[in-house]
Amino acid sequence: MASTHGPVRTFLIADIRGYTRYTEEYGDEAAARLAAKFADLVRDGVEMRGGNLIEIRGDEALAMFESARQAIRAAMDLQAMFSNETDADAELPLHVGIGLDSGEAVPVDEGYRGAALNVAARLSALAHGDEVLTSGGTARLAGRLPGLRYVDRGEANLKGIDGPTHVMRVAWEDEKEPSRWVFFFGSPASKKMGWRLGAVVALIAAATAGAVVYLTGGNDKVNPAAANTNTETASASVESEPTIPAGEPVLAALVPEPAWDTCQMQSVADPGADETAVCVQPPDVTKRMPDRWQISVYPDERSLHAAYETVRETHGIARDQGACNGLSWGGEDSWQHGPGRPGGRKLCYFEGDDAVMVWMHEKRGQPDHRDVLGIAREGGSDHAGLYLWWRPWHHRIGKIGG
Repeated sequence: MASTHGPVRTFLIADIRGYTRYTEEYGDEAAARLAAKFADLVRDGVEMRGGNLIEIRGDEALAMFESARQAIRAAMDLQAMFSNETDADAELPLHVGIGLDSGEAVPVDEGYRGAALNVAARLSALAHGDEVLTSGGTARLAGRLPGLRYVDRGEANLKGIDGPTHVMRVAWEDEKEPSRWVFFFGSPASKKMGWRLGAVVALIAAATAGAVVYLTGGNDKVNPAAANTNTETASASVESEPTIPAGEPVLAALVPEPAWDTCQMQSVADPGADETAVCVQPPDVTKRMPDRWQISVYPDERSLHAAYETVRETHGIARDQGACNGLSWGGEDSWQHGPGRPGGRKLCYFEGDDAVMVWMHEKRGQPDHRDVLGIAREGGSDHAGLYLWWRPWHHRIGKIGG
């Protein structure tokens, strides 16, 4: 006899808070860039945890996982990625509510249908920006997850769902207290206010859900950094060479404060470099950075390329082969600031138990950029974690004022 039961799947639904208001205030072009960044991150985060991205519709995404544990971890990975990207570009803020539920679902042409999708949609609408809510059933199915904990949010009557639903918020294990602040790269920041103040905004949870199975939207206000509307001033700032205070190391102006606070200038710079700083993560600091990373500034492009090529040849890495991302580690290629805006090259490899990323950030005639080489290491072969840190920060490290 054919089975009357299907496999239990876990569904993840993510929704950008304030997307409609953002579009109204900043225009379709900015909204399209925000949606594209959201889609790019969701694809990476879902694939890294073995999920299946079913659909992306602008500011909303639906994904399916065979494992409840991997779905919850993917949701927290995504929030860390959204946080990192918002830090790197506050004018494109990604404050996203994520909801999860598990259950049987019927495959259809466009994806799946079932009660679990409805519950996930309602939880996504209920979640504040930067928050992950899951049903009690999914939390029980996943069980204890190292590094994470569940915060009981009680029972909620969700629209269109019979009976109350037990709601749990997923939190980092070392989160000291319930908070609406976003945490950097998977751990609470040790200084919650200082470096996030310009990017983090308290958001109001979405009050209602849409009529379709999972399309729900937030309507809270987003406050990205205001764009410079004075075109003459903006043009002048591009053309002029930014100044660095006398006596201050150049690197201190090229590395944003959140990444610089564990760095020390070296008395002797690396060969060919003007300055080198080494940054070591203290064991008692909860803000996640690479275990060790260093940055050097070079006098010109030729010196920078020579240093990069020395590293590449030393480790036997072929040019333009392989990949460096959350899925594959071991290769070399170029990276860009954006379409048609080359930024430099990167390579990655494993060395013992360390995942290593090496990249150069090139000046390329831009007055506020410098020729720098970065090398970052993360223990435990955590290449996915290292890539998530590198992805937004390499755009800022090497630019005066970050």
